Amino acid sequence: MVDFTLTTRQQDLIDQARAVAQRCLAPRATQYDRSGDFPAENFTDLAAAGLLGLLVPTERGGLGADMVTYALTVAELAEACGSTALIFAMHCGATRLLSASGDPAAHETLRSVIDRGTLIAWGFSEPGTGGNVLTPHLRATRTGDGQFTLHGTKAFCTGAGHVDHYLINTHSGESEFRRSQSMFLLPADTPGLTVKETWDALGMRANCANTVLLDAQVPASTCIGGHGGGMPLLAHALPALVVGLAAASLGVARAANGFATAHVTRRVHANTGANLAAYQGVRFQVAEMATTLHTAYLTLLHAAVTADTDPLDALPAMNMAKYVCNTAAISVADTAMQVAGGNGFLRSNPLERHYRDARAGAVMGANLGALRDMIGKAALGLDPRDA
Repeated sequence: MVDFTLTTRQQDLIDQARAVAQRCLAPRATQYDRSGDFPAENFTDLAAAGLLGLLVPTERGGLGADMVTYALTVAELAEACGSTALIFAMHCGATRLLSASGDPAAHETLRSVIDRGTLIAWGFSEPGTGGNVLTPHLRATRTGDGQFTLHGTKAFCTGAGHVDHYLINTHSGESEFRRSQSMFLLPADTPGLTVKETWDALGMRANCANTVLLDAQVPASTCIGGHGGGMPLLAHALPALVVGLAAASLGVARAANGFATAHVTRRVHANTGANLAAYQGVRFQVAEMATTLHTAYLTLLHAAVTADTDPLDALPAMNMAKYVCNTAAISVADTAMQVAGGNGFLRSNPLERHYRDARAGAVMGANLGALRDMIGKAALGLDPRDA
């Protein structure tokens, strides 16, 4: 039996995130959605609250949060602004990877996260490979002077063009799977690293998931974990990435549900004088949303606990959590639109943004089809890497 009771410290950190989200993120969400601009003010506020170091160990100046606290923090942020939550989740995944490394460059970057609010973006999706981060085509080639040449493209890089560092995964050229990846931590001003602004999306519009073009020669010191040493580090970061994406979908689903239930209680039918809650059909729809949300919440908590306590079983649990939370966001947002009627379609109301943002989870990271395949393989005892 898994105990989901939150400790005082967990609740305090989540409450802190909720306060920042409601005070700072929520009032700006519509503005950032309309403009598609990077939510810079939001990250100034998150840095001031110390939340950018949420997954950085306490001995390195961070908050040292567990995965449950992290998941529920991301959900709180996403309920206010989905784009900010996604950028935050990718950043936290990067800090978790760097925290597992003994490299001086990793330690220095973590210190700058704590002291200066430095932001880190992931560069792992590629044209043609999508969310399959285990098979990058971008190669890290050694040069005669001990440096590495990186040549290739990273697609849908969350926050690209607005962060301080990029964490880039490459194929090491090694045939052994465990040695097949090398990770590079590149400053944003690295010569040969160019950001192409390609993000103009249906939802998560302030996500700034632009394209990163690499034609660079970089020193060996930027190769975190050494050549071929990226896979163990990636495995350490993967829970934050998958759980973070799932939690963002849960937060968006909560926001859509919140608008719909508020509409139901305040909307009065002119012919009867009763609000919409008096109608059984509406209550059925509210029940569907409530049940779907609760299921997603419990699935997410289970995955977060498993990621902390049983790493060997974590991946199937995390894949299920992402699948359940992604589909929950789509289902709840769709039902909320039906409940709210024409009001839900008005751009003056936030539900149409939640409706669009809900679709993002289905295509970010492993998509729903890939998740179903991996979940099925795990259930059958098959290797999820087997094509």
